[in-house]
Parts: sequence; C-alpha cells; structure tokens
Amino acid sequence: MIIYRAVPFLLIAAPPAILVLAVLALGSCTVARTSDTATSTSRAGFHSDTDGRAGQELVGELDRRAVRAELQRVSEEAQR
Repeated sequence: MIIYRAVPFLLIAAPPAILVLAVLALGSCTVARTSDTATSTSRAGFHSDTDGRAGQELVGELDRRAVRAELQRVSEEAQR
C-alpha cells in the first residue's frame, strides 16, 4: 500500500531529478582543462618508461619504507 501512495510523488520528482543529473553530467564532460602541466606532473609512471623516473620513484619509496620500519623498530626497542 505504501508503494501505491508513493508513485505520484515519484512521478513528480523524477523529471527534475533527471534534468539536474543530465546538466551535471554534461557540464562535467565539457569542462576545459586550464593547463597541461597539472596532468603531466601527476600522470602515472611505468617502470618501462624511457625516462626511468618511475623506477627511481619506486626505489625512493622502498627506501622510505625501509627507513620507516627501522625507525619504528628502534622506537619500540627504546620503549622496552
């Protein structure tokens, strides 16, 4: 019974909701990028790239994690 009472309200609310969603979807698709520098600095790097920057980033991240684990181990030993 509750569903039958809600149908008229849904029929009234559906077209404006569809219109708002369509405007938001079309608006986000047509947004122009202001500069290419933001996308080039944040692009994904692959280990097989010729510039090798991704490999250097991987080595740096692994070194950072090793240092962090060592510091955590030392601080745990100091607390004992």
